[in-house]
Amino acid sequence: MKTTHFNGKVCWVTGASSGIGEALVKALSLEGASVIISARNESNLNRVKSQCKNPEKIVILPCDMETTHYLPQVAQACWDTFHNIDYVFLNAGIAIRDTVINTETNLIRKVMNTNFLSAAVIARTLLPAMVKKGSGHLVVTSSLSGKYGIPKLSAYAASKHALHGFFESLRAEHVKDGIKVTMVIPGLIRTGITLNALKGDGKPYGKMMQSLATGMSPDECAEKILKGVLARRNEVIVGRSEKTSLLLNRLFPSLMARIIANHPLEKLRRIGLVKKQNRIAKE
Repeated sequence: MKTTHFNGKVCWVTGASSGIGEALVKALSLEGASVIISARNESNLNRVKSQCKNPEKIVILPCDMETTHYLPQVAQACWDTFHNIDYVFLNAGIAIRDTVINTETNLIRKVMNTNFLSAAVIARTLLPAMVKKGSGHLVVTSSLSGKYGIPKLSAYAASKHALHGFFESLRAEHVKDGIKVTMVIPGLIRTGITLNALKGDGKPYGKMMQSLATGMSPDECAEKILKGVLARRNEVIVGRSEKTSLLLNRLFPSLMARIIANHPLEKLRRIGLVKKQNRIAKE
């Protein structure tokens, strides 16, 4: 992506130590932005910083997004670093891969705190300063699971649905104040989200889904996200053929429900149902 827009801008990226977050940090650094990067693993953050084009413009601010009670202090410290933040990329996330009946309540709470409440707390903390400045752009990483639920991702889907409700309401409340919200809906992206996922009892899931292993690269995903942000779009859908499942869900929700119940999302692209149903929708 060739642009000078982010040159001199201040960005904060959460979930910055791997996957989409890491790719966003490197892309923003390449464009000359000052980037504050956050995640739990400080050694991984140092690795990401060392691989950036302009490491001198990278500031490491480690934090655990699950521990939401201290996030207001973290967010304020982030703002005070440059006395400004132009873009906040709320990208931190964790997944539980298990059935509802086998998922313990504390694990549901863990996912909701990490994926949803952390983003809500950070946004709420930064809003007064952004409103006073008259600008600010919140870029929120959701998922296809933020639009419909699939088997063994109930807590994850709930957290992503919550992001849409909260931030779409925030957008409506503060559009007059110059606050912009972009919801990012990644499809099958080649990240370690399932490799690092937990089972319903808290044990490591430790498996890489084949659909993700062959999915779009994080770098390509980050480029498409930033293009959408530059276009000031309310929603950016990133992926390949699996993106058409959103159209299918909107036009034929009952059919989509049957497909999801019988064919988990990771199989949709491989068995060709998404492309087939997209042709039906166009006809």
